[in-house]
Amino acid sequence: MFLLQLSQLSKAFGTRNLFEIPQLEIQDGERIGLVGPNGAGKTTLLELLYGIQQPDAGIIDRRCEIAYIPQSGDSDGRADGQFLRSFSLNGSACRSGGERTRLAIAAAFSQHKPLLLADEPTTNLDWQGVELLQQQLLRYQGAAVLVSHDRTLLDGVCNTIWALEEGGLRVFPGSYSEWLAQRDRERAFMQFEYEQYREEKARLQQEVVHLREQMRGMRKAPKRMGNSEARLHKGTRTISQGKLGRRAATLCNRIDQMEPKERPQDLPQVRMALGAAHPVAAKVAARLEAVTVRYGRHTVLQNAGFCLPTGSHTVMLGKNGAGKSTLLKCLLEDTEHARLANGVKLGYFAQHHELLDPARTILENVRESSALPEHEVRTILANLYLAGDAVFKPVSVLSGGERAKVAFAKLLASDCNLLVLDEPTNHIDLYTVEALEQLLSSWKGTLLVVTHDRRLTERLAQRLLFVEDGAVRSFEGDWQDWQSQQQRKQKPADEMAQLIEQMRRAADAYQSPRPFST
Repeated sequence: MFLLQLSQLSKAFGTRNLFEIPQLEIQDGERIGLVGPNGAGKTTLLELLYGIQQPDAGIIDRRCEIAYIPQSGDSDGRADGQFLRSFSLNGSACRSGGERTRLAIAAAFSQHKPLLLADEPTTNLDWQGVELLQQQLLRYQGAAVLVSHDRTLLDGVCNTIWALEEGGLRVFPGSYSEWLAQRDRERAFMQFEYEQYREEKARLQQEVVHLREQMRGMRKAPKRMGNSEARLHKGTRTISQGKLGRRAATLCNRIDQMEPKERPQDLPQVRMALGAAHPVAAKVAARLEAVTVRYGRHTVLQNAGFCLPTGSHTVMLGKNGAGKSTLLKCLLEDTEHARLANGVKLGYFAQHHELLDPARTILENVRESSALPEHEVRTILANLYLAGDAVFKPVSVLSGGERAKVAFAKLLASDCNLLVLDEPTNHIDLYTVEALEQLLSSWKGTLLVVTHDRRLTERLAQRLLFVEDGAVRSFEGDWQDWQSQQQRKQKPADEMAQLIEQMRRAADAYQSPRPFST
């Protein structure tokens, strides 16, 4: 049975039409991933379904109560003890963004409503929190619609994808990876049809031009030719011209009747050749040593440190509040604990885009730290889908995803050889995440990324840094290597637990009274 149904839904933002959806429904038990580029209207659609906003036209038929996890992280209701414990919360005041997000998720699940809407619920969560969320979604007794940039979460939970693109919505039965493969196949076929259409149309047009040139090239009868011969020549020429004209008209008619094939729209992608223009000669590009941080009696970091080998791609992982951002701050501020090799030029992507000046325009913000001419800066912005007059918008009016793109543009336009990225995938759409991932994978400079995105970690990491219990532990291997190691460690523990359970059962059987036999 369906829990929600809509028909002829439309919504505009100012003079821009966001989307028109003729028909859509949510069935009980569905796990839906809502995807689309920044600005397509994903948050707006969730707010329409929940009732925060009203459509410009159309009907939304809600057949059940709905729980909502907003992108802001604000809690909708109270969380019960079971879910507080599930998300490692004690019910006290939550200060960090990760704790607020966990509380909002716990409050939504506590309502046990038949339909759950979640808008970027992984924002500010550590990777353990994302795995907890995935487990709860898999156990959820009801339907869920999820907006997320975490591809591993979408693949692990969703059995349906809603793709909100170009003002419309497509429904695809399957996971996110299956949808992505289908989209790529469709785009490849559209490109093939478009090329075939162009080639055939060009061939027919060229043939028409050739026929018309033949018609014009037919000579008139020579003046010295007699009247009877001239009449015969003229008749022959007229017949030939008529045949050529009819053939040209037939070809023109064929051209007019050809079904036009549109070129598939380019997906957002970062094409700039970001790289280490000035390589670092030292074996270690950066080092952080002996960092100790205390808040009152609570010790966050105790004599912690790490190094970044030149040219390495390192991903830093840790729970919310473990001290990851504090370590980055020590490295970036060039404190007494930080050591940067000669020639290191550091570029930083701030989680909350603190390095952007809200009062200045997009173009001014990017050019501030760049020696590139304006036309090259605008090319970078255009490749991030910030083109034309949009570059003159002040940063203060931009969405979170657009601000992230401006922050990336500052890096792309700078001359850095050490990149430090703090949660780079927050608030940006999946297309930009995939383009960024491809760009960073091929980058030749030194890279340090703090992220909870498991797919990004899997694709980028050559080595891992774990921030836990006040220290930093390094692992010289990628994500798969680390998971394999954890499985090898877990196997003896599982075997020991099974042996202890068998011994306990044997002891219980030995101590229990046996029936008396005669």
